Amino acid sequence: MEPGFLFLFYKYCYVPQGVQKVELVRCITPNRQIMRNVIQSVREALLTNFRELDTWFEKDFDLLHFKPDTDQWNIREVLEHISLTNYFLLLIINKSTRRALDRRHAAKSIIIPADYMEKFDKIDVIGSRSFEWVRPEHLEPSGLQDMRDVRALLKQQFAQSMYNLSLLKNGEGMLVLTNLSVNHLGKLDIYQYIYFLTKHIERHIRQMQRLAKEYEGITEEEVQSGSILNAADEEAESMLLI
Repeated sequence: MEPGFLFLFYKYCYVPQGVQKVELVRCITPNRQIMRNVIQSVREALLTNFRELDTWFEKDFDLLHFKPDTDQWNIREVLEHISLTNYFLLLIINKSTRRALDRRHAAKSIIIPADYMEKFDKIDVIGSRSFEWVRPEHLEPSGLQDMRDVRALLKQQFAQSMYNLSLLKNGEGMLVLTNLSVNHLGKLDIYQYIYFLTKHIERHIRQMQRLAKEYEGITEEEVQSGSILNAADEEAESMLLI
């Protein structure tokens, strides 16, 4: 039988005392729905981003090897980098999952901090280009990996991530915290760590999309300025000129 946890959502709330007096008190609210929503969101992020990743292996050879500049990565190198980063993140996630499963029998309750969901908002920033990230050398792609091997590895990493999540379906993922210095995120539980993995993937999917645009001859400045019209806009404009 799976262990049953009492989920306690700690928050501060104002309770009126009399007509004008307001006292700050701590409220405790059992809340399993929060964990269900978190687990579902992480699962959907895994499915969405890994599915999108897999489509890039079907792109044309020339696009996969296209480099706007010699010091930039091409798409095949981006894919290799993602697999490298996943490897090291999953080392931590796998270890943390084993520790969480060991601890679940001793845990009577799981306390969800009031700012728990705010940490996910901070992780979301990782997926955007506005965040500057200095990556370590061991995550630099070689550019020599066979794309079939990289694709197979990414499929294995997806399966491992989903398996870990399935083992933590009762909230056990909150029993282990691991520090992550990126963007000053601090301590993350296992759900947040897996979510971070998906946001790193999302960040590089956007990078590959930009590379594809440049390969098509659309400069980044043109995309940002809106000077590139889609087919419908061009047709509408031509009708006005007739």
